[in-house]
Amino acid sequence: MKTLEDTVRFLVPLDIDGSRDQSVAMMKCLVSILGDRIVKITLLHVMAGRYLSGHMANIDFRAKNVISTDKFKELRQQYIDSRIRPVLEEAKEEIRRAGTSAEIKILVEDGDPVERIVERVAREGVDALVLQRSGLSRVGDMFVGSVTSGVLHREVRCSIYLPGSRLLEQGCQPKCCLVALDESEHSAEALARAGRLASACSDTLDRIILVHVLDIARCGEALADGREVAGPAEKLLNDAVSFLVSRGVAEDRVRKVAACGDPAEVLTDVAGKEKVDVLFMGRRGRGAVKDIFMGSVSRKIIYRCPEPTIVLVSVD
Repeated sequence: MKTLEDTVRFLVPLDIDGSRDQSVAMMKCLVSILGDRIVKITLLHVMAGRYLSGHMANIDFRAKNVISTDKFKELRQQYIDSRIRPVLEEAKEEIRRAGTSAEIKILVEDGDPVERIVERVAREGVDALVLQRSGLSRVGDMFVGSVTSGVLHREVRCSIYLPGSRLLEQGCQPKCCLVALDESEHSAEALARAGRLASACSDTLDRIILVHVLDIARCGEALADGREVAGPAEKLLNDAVSFLVSRGVAEDRVRKVAACGDPAEVLTDVAGKEKVDVLFMGRRGRGAVKDIFMGSVSRKIIYRCPEPTIVLVSVD
């Protein structure tokens, strides 16, 4: 039975060039997996003043409120009607044909893209945000200077989906999910989101891997004292298994991993060996510091794992 907690409202920022294809493909994929759990999809394009680019040389910026004049309102509307709305309407129809009956809303706004996205997340009551994952073939500076980077640095209280290549290539049928666990509430919410996806695709999902990485210093102390290293992790992992079973996941499809070491190294290694399709992790908690891109676990995983779709989860 679907509950209110199972329903999802997505925000999908889109550009009008070819880069939009990845986000649209990801949203279509999510529609095929989550079905009627998706109740609203908002497609957002932020113009960032592009419709003015051909007229800048003739503007006297000493005039206050120049942007509100009738001429500029006309330019703006012409640009929307000729360049933006056709692209967004096409994206809307593509997503609709994927099989959703959800409300699909189109928004076009001016301003800084990062600011507008962050504001819309709060204003629209968004549960999940689909961001373009640019430069999957590059190692260095993947997100530096991009809208994705800007949003990831901000306090955004929703899940963030960063599309990976594997899920899209295999027809949107997830076979293996990984959930990074620690004692934080953000990690618990990541488990809840993984449970929602798992319950929606139980026919195709082969396994869910629960990974808890123990602090390497504590591991060293335990080994030196002859104590059981994985003991403290057992309750966390067992509770997570019980939760997934309560969501309809067969217990024999859940694997538990407790390891000592660097969290990013362990998670990357497991994701690669197990050919993980979707990786869930909290944006906060031990090892996921407030600034995601300053040497944190999340940053390393985003760089090193282009194949899995990464879902970064925050607590409301």
